[in-house]
Amino acid sequence: MPAAAQTNKAANRAKLSQPAPVNPRQTGNNTFQFALQNGMQVLVIPDHRAPVATQMLWFRVGAVDDPPGLSGMAHFFEHMMFRGTKTVPGDEFSQTIAKNGGETNAFTDHDYTAFYEQIAKDRLPLAMKLEADRLANLDLSDSHVGPERDVVLEERRMRVDNEPQSLMGEQMRAALHLSHPYGRPVIGWSEEVRRIDRVSAQDFYDHHYAPNNAILVVAGDVTTRRGAQNGAGCLRQGGGARAFAPRRIHRAAAYG
Repeated sequence: MPAAAQTNKAANRAKLSQPAPVNPRQTGNNTFQFALQNGMQVLVIPDHRAPVATQMLWFRVGAVDDPPGLSGMAHFFEHMMFRGTKTVPGDEFSQTIAKNGGETNAFTDHDYTAFYEQIAKDRLPLAMKLEADRLANLDLSDSHVGPERDVVLEERRMRVDNEPQSLMGEQMRAALHLSHPYGRPVIGWSEEVRRIDRVSAQDFYDHHYAPNNAILVVAGDVTTRRGAQNGAGCLRQGGGARAFAPRRIHRAAAYG
C-alpha cells in the first residue's frame, strides 16, 4: 500500500476513534450531532449538491434482542412498520412517499433495525411526520399481525428454504455460535416465527420502539437548525422517552 494511502487510513481511524460530543456542536466536515429532550440522538450531515435529503431512523434493536423462542421478531417488525396506523392505514406510508417523489425502505441485522426515506428537501417535514406517526401509533391488531407473519414465512421459504447456499450459511452460523444469538438467523426459525402473535408483538413494540432508543440521521440539502426543528417536531408527535432496561443478550442454543 502506498505511504500516502497508509497515512490517510491512519488519519481516518484517528477521527473515528474520537468520542461523540456531549453538547450540540459541530463534529467536523460540517456534521452536527446533538440529543433532543426525549433522548433521541440526532446527526445532521449537510450536503448541498442537490435539493434532496435522506433521513434514516436507526433503532438499537436487532435479532440479538429477539425474545427467547421468538426468533425473527426484530425482522418481523421491519415489516410491521409498513402496515400502517389509524391515520395512515395500510400501505399509505409508502404510497405517500412515492407520490411525493421519494422512496422508502428498511433493513434488519443482528444489532440494529433501520428505516429510511429519500425525498426532496421541501418534503422532508412530511417524511418526518409519517415516521413520527408510526413510531407512536402502529396498528398491531390481529388482522395485521397474522397476514404479515405469513409474508415473513413466505420470504423465508423463498430466500432460505429454497436456496441451498442460504441453508448452508444458516447452518454454518448456527454451528459457529451455539450459545449466542448470532447463531440465530435474522429472519428467524420458521417454527418460532409462527408463534408471533399480537400480544408478543405489542410487547416488543412498547419496549424497543421509542425515541430514546433511536438515532435520527438527516443528510442532504439541510441545515443544522432545519434538521433539528424537523427532528423535534417528529419527536413531539412520536411519543416521549421511556425507561429501558439494559440490553440483554438471550443466550440459548441455536438450532435449525
